[in-house]
Amino acid sequence: MKTNYKSHILKLIFLIIAFSTITYFNRIDYFSLNWNHSINLSNTTVEDRIDLNVITNDSFQCVKTKLLLNKYHTTVCVHDVGKDTDVSGFIVRTGIWEETLVTRIIRILSTHRQLAFIDVGANIGIYTMYAAALGCKNVIAIECFRPNIERIRRAVQLENVEHQVIIMARALYNKSNTYLSVRTNIRNNIGSQQLNIETLKNENDSLVVQSMRFDDLLPLVKERDIREAIIKIDIETSEQYLCETGEQMFNQINIPFVMMEWANIKEIPARANLIEEFFTNRSYIPFNSETCEPQTEKNYRHWYTQDIFWIKKTYTYLCKL
Repeated sequence: MKTNYKSHILKLIFLIIAFSTITYFNRIDYFSLNWNHSINLSNTTVEDRIDLNVITNDSFQCVKTKLLLNKYHTTVCVHDVGKDTDVSGFIVRTGIWEETLVTRIIRILSTHRQLAFIDVGANIGIYTMYAAALGCKNVIAIECFRPNIERIRRAVQLENVEHQVIIMARALYNKSNTYLSVRTNIRNNIGSQQLNIETLKNENDSLVVQSMRFDDLLPLVKERDIREAIIKIDIETSEQYLCETGEQMFNQINIPFVMMEWANIKEIPARANLIEEFFTNRSYIPFNSETCEPQTEKNYRHWYTQDIFWIKKTYTYLCKL
């Protein structure tokens, strides 16, 4: 009787161990395959990046930028200042554009070296080039306007940071691989282009661009083993596409900080509501970009600042750097 009792106990222990082992290895298999199970790979691939070894035949001025934090400066290639007085003209005169905001990004990236930087709507690359200058290993510039792209590529080559920077020649949109026309958004800022309408492919027209969804970056993020990133986005009232098409990106990697142009999109309620809901549902807090204090006003139309910082609740210390 005692022998049978011991036998039953031993069998029970064996079953418990076997079940635990199977469960353990199943969990290992699940987590090791988590990328493959959760990513919906679109038609946009990592091969859509710009070849940074190609030398452009275009002729344009490249200038050294202002030294920030007594440590970092870089090269930016500008447009004809007669056509682009707002950005290129300001950089030629002062060596910088949006100094306070660029400095904020530099402080975060230089303090947290593991972070990648994603520059959505890179224009001529002032943020991209500073991020590369401080040694950020993964800088992804998303820019659709060909004259801007050529200037970023030239600056990257001059600074020898090809191994750090990736340029995606796409416009953020709600569909992948769609052709769109763009139009100049600001008279004195030729690099600022706004999405217009879907159109036909035209390789010879710099005002016809190809689209991507934000989640289309996932294969590239996996390839570069990017676990954390911060984002700057300025795409002329199309910022909602970051949220509308980026759910998997925000689920897969840690994105503690997003700097977003806000002054114009807040006047389009359908888009602004989508953005606010997306971030608040993920425990982000809106911060005033000028004071780096939380926005206490509940109505986002009363956030009187050009840009807004969306910061995860557990990362609000980023405003104290």
